Amino acid sequence: MTQAAAAATPPGSRTRPLTTGDRAFLHFTRLNPGESLEIGVVLHVDDPTLTVEELRGQVAQRLRGAPALTERLAPPAASASEIVWEFDHELDLDYHVDAEELAAGSGDAGLRAALDRIAARPLDVDRPLWRLWLLHGHTPGAVDVVYRFSHVHQDGGALHQALHLLFGPDRDPALANLPTYGMPRARDYARIVARLPGEIPWTRQLASWGGAARGGARHTWAVTDLETLRRIARRHAVTINDVYLAAIAGALRAWSLPEWEHGGRPVHAAVPINLRAQSERELMSNFTFGMRVPLPCAEPDPHRRLARIAARTRRAKADGSLAVVGRRILDTTPPDAPPRTLAQIASTGARTKRAALVASNVGTMRGPFSIAGREVSTLIGMPPLFVGRQHLSVALFGLGAQLCAGFAASASVPRHGELADLWLAELAALDAPARRASVPAGNRGESS
Repeated sequence: MTQAAAAATPPGSRTRPLTTGDRAFLHFTRLNPGESLEIGVVLHVDDPTLTVEELRGQVAQRLRGAPALTERLAPPAASASEIVWEFDHELDLDYHVDAEELAAGSGDAGLRAALDRIAARPLDVDRPLWRLWLLHGHTPGAVDVVYRFSHVHQDGGALHQALHLLFGPDRDPALANLPTYGMPRARDYARIVARLPGEIPWTRQLASWGGAARGGARHTWAVTDLETLRRIARRHAVTINDVYLAAIAGALRAWSLPEWEHGGRPVHAAVPINLRAQSERELMSNFTFGMRVPLPCAEPDPHRRLARIAARTRRAKADGSLAVVGRRILDTTPPDAPPRTLAQIASTGARTKRAALVASNVGTMRGPFSIAGREVSTLIGMPPLFVGRQHLSVALFGLGAQLCAGFAASASVPRHGELADLWLAELAALDAPARRASVPAGNRGESS
């Protein structure tokens, strides 16, 4: 069944077909026991009196008007081509909403350790694929609520929907700020496919990774304000996403500086793009495809790095080829496609010879969010990481005027805890006046 058919499922139906993206992640999980791709956010509440009973009470009340969050895979033992999403009318709130007391006064260090532990606990694939944890004790005047979910059921667009249904101000998400996909007009698909390169060059391999990825995910983050990135974007006539990616390039350069002294090829980031149509905006499913963006870490000037990234993303948007082909793949892949083929789609970002890291932009949540009458003051991101396959995953999350760049690195990556601070330092450099912010005539020894 195509993505359009999934979107057209009657509102009163008790089941819903999986999209191609859902099946891809499900096949990956089944073919690689012990591996799963899960994502999370942390909601910070400046009130230590919030209890797990209050959290469960709000979730129970919200779920009555949010059946999409009760969906589970059914029947569990069937082949992936036969599985559908089915409502779970006996959802166990004691499992889905839990609490954990952290070491008193452990602060951000205690929170990071807790996130690492939570990331190592796979979700139960026989239940709705999300959980909440109330973390308390680590900060005297606050608590944190972790929302953890599986990529089998939700992508970044679905996260907007889920958080609004659980913690938003009303039952109607009205996701007006969530971009959707529209097929470009007057495009000849065969001509577009013919223009795409047949061979994609391998990305640069960094010795600074410390060898193959090993160990669990380790989480850090950098919190800033949306206006900082907007100001930089306006000054340089680029997008906020360009600024975000340029700051990643600068952080990677500073983190692995000796490797860039003599220039050379860039590293590539796999950047997910949203291919949801307007009618699919509120579905809990996957409608993303990936594009590669070279990060010009060999360029020493931060403003020139930004200009180069903006030039590349501008060309990709104007051309539109990848979006057209990606959407066609999602729409025409049959449910009974070979499992390994679908699993390879899901794990594209983990192919270290093709992409050095994943850099997602989840976007700004509408908000405001509240839990049992307490306002959520900060949102922290937990990017998805293919553990044992991938060195680094970065994702940009936002809530109102606040932004967070979340970093998830394999435990084996040396000094991974420095990357978040280096990202903030690069933003400061981009915010400083530039003598010239145009693409130079030379390419400083880099190639795509």
